[in-house]
Amino acid sequence: MGDIAPLNDFRALISSLPDGDQAAADNVRAILDGFPGPGPVLGTLTDDLEWLARWQRRKTPRVARPLVAVFAGTHEVANNFMDEDLLKIARRRVQGLSRQKAAVRGIAADMNAAFKVYEMGVEHPVPDITKGKSLSEKDCAGAIAFGMEVVAEGADIIALGNAGTGTATAAAAIALALYGGSAEYWAGAHNHSAKDRIKAVEAAIAAQDLSGGDALTYLQYFGGRDIAGMVGAIVAARHQSIPIILDGFVVCTAAAVVHAINPAAIDHCIAGSITSEPAHEALLDRIGCTPRHNFGISLGDGTGAALSMQILKSAASALDTLQ
Repeated sequence: MGDIAPLNDFRALISSLPDGDQAAADNVRAILDGFPGPGPVLGTLTDDLEWLARWQRRKTPRVARPLVAVFAGTHEVANNFMDEDLLKIARRRVQGLSRQKAAVRGIAADMNAAFKVYEMGVEHPVPDITKGKSLSEKDCAGAIAFGMEVVAEGADIIALGNAGTGTATAAAAIALALYGGSAEYWAGAHNHSAKDRIKAVEAAIAAQDLSGGDALTYLQYFGGRDIAGMVGAIVAARHQSIPIILDGFVVCTAAAVVHAINPAAIDHCIAGSITSEPAHEALLDRIGCTPRHNFGISLGDGTGAALSMQILKSAASALDTLQ
C-alpha cells in the first residue's frame, strides 16, 4: 500500500476489474429455451440464473458453497440520538447473531450456508462524524483490506448484510455526499430519533470539505470500518468471480461507493430485496439495481439477501435437472 495515498491502490483495483463470462450466461438461456413446454419455465428467475452463470463463470451455475457475511461496527454518531449505551446495543446485536438468535441464522442453516460475522472494531467505535472524520486514510484502507478477506471462505456466492450500530446514519451521510439532496431525504427514518439523525447527518456534512473528494474520500470521512469492509468484500469478490447479493440500505451504500468509482464494478451484485429502510429504494435507483423481491423486511442484516439466495439456489437446482 502506498505511503502517500493508501486509498489509491483501491481506486486502481475498482477502476480495472475482470468481466464476467457471457458465454456461460448464454448457455443458461439455451438450456431454458430448449425446455419442451410453455415458457419461460423459470419465469423471471431466468435473468437471475444468467447473472449467476456469468459471474461464477460457469455454464451450469450453482449455489453449493453459499456464505452469509455480516459486517458489524459501531459509530459514535449514534450517541447523538440513542438513549441507551452504544456499546451495549452493539454487543447485543452481535451476540444475537453469534448465538443464532437471529432469523438470518435459521435461513443460512436451512440451505447449509456458512455464516460469519465480521466484527470491524465493535468494541472501539469510530469517532462521531459530526465532529470530524470517521477514519484516517490509512485506517480506511486497512478496513477495506480486511473486508477483502471474505473471499478466503471459499464461497461461490455471498449474501452481504450489516449489523452496525449508528451505521445507517453514516450511510446516509455518504449518500448525501455522493448524490446531493437533503439530510432528511437520506436519513428521514420514521421513528422518534429521526429529527436528531437528520441533524447529525447535516452536521457531519458541514464538518467536512467535500470539494475535490471522491467516493472513497467520503467513505473515509463518514463510513467507518464496517462499510469500508463491505467495500473491500465487493471488490475482492469481483476479482475472484464470486457473485454478491446485497441486503439493505447500509450494504447498498457500500456498493454505491464502488459504483461511483466505476459503475460497471458492481455488475456482479444484485439487490436481494427491498427493505423498509429509509431511502433504500432511492439508493438502488442511483446504482441501477432492481430489487429481486419485496419481503417487507425492515432489517439489513442479511435476512432478505439470504432469502433471495435460497430462492436462487432452488432455481439453480431446477436448471440442473433440465440439462
